[in-house]
Amino acid sequence: MSHLLEIPDEVYTALQAAAEACGTTPLGWIAAHLPPAAEPAGTHEAPTTLAELFAGRVGRIRSGGTERLSEACGEKFTDYVEAKRKAGHL
Repeated sequence: MSHLLEIPDEVYTALQAAAEACGTTPLGWIAAHLPPAAEPAGTHEAPTTLAELFAGRVGRIRSGGTERLSEACGEKFTDYVEAKRKAGHL
């Protein structure tokens, strides 16, 4: 099956130039730049480890601050809960 796609001349000219620069046809250039086809539902195996589950999804966040936000967090939480208990709020 084939389809006809109408695009403005300036878009086609840019497409043709990009395709020629890559040594391919406009159709080949479009096909090469499309995302991979999604797998049909239920055809791939579920991840078995957290590493597989988060592969390609985990990064780092830079807060820009100099605070050490995770330093001694257990002790800070314990102190907070103890202070609330002493104040009668727990």
